Amino acid sequence: MTKFSLGDSHLAHYEAHKVGSAIHVEYWIPAEQLPAFNAAIRGMINVESAYFGMGFKGFIRDGFGLKAKDAVAQFIAMARTWDYHRMDFVGEVSIHCKGVYLNFLFWSQFDFTVLGVNQQRRDTIIEALRDAWDFNHIDVPLPVPGAIPGHS
Repeated sequence: MTKFSLGDSHLAHYEAHKVGSAIHVEYWIPAEQLPAFNAAIRGMINVESAYFGMGFKGFIRDGFGLKAKDAVAQFIAMARTWDYHRMDFVGEVSIHCKGVYLNFLFWSQFDFTVLGVNQQRRDTIIEALRDAWDFNHIDVPLPVPGAIPGHS
C-alpha cells in the first residue's frame, strides 16, 4: 500500500469506488489520464505496507555481492556481511539501494529462523540496514514495518 498527497481539486475529477468495506475507497484513474494524475502528486510516494505471496523472489540484483540472489538469499548474505565487515555492509546498501528498498518490508516480515537467523537477529540486521541507509544519505526513506494498524 502506498501513500501520497494529491490536491483535492485534482482528485475531484475522478469517481470514488467502494471496494470491500466502507472504509476502503479507490479512485480509478483511466490510463490515458495517468500522466496528468502523476504530475499532480505532491511530495514523495511512501510505501506503507506490502503483501508477499509464496512465490515472491524480490528484486534480484545483477552485480556485486548480491548478484543473482533472491530476497531471502540477499538477506542471509547481508547478515553474514554484517558479521565480518561492517563497511562492506554499508557499501552494499549504498550500491544496492534499489534492492534494499524494494525488499525491505519483505525482510522485515519474513521468518528466517530455519535459515539460522532468529527474529532478534533479523531485527538487528533490519536496524543495521536502516542505519546504513541513513549513513549513505539516501533521500528516499525506508518503509516503516507495521506503520499501519492491522497491517504488517
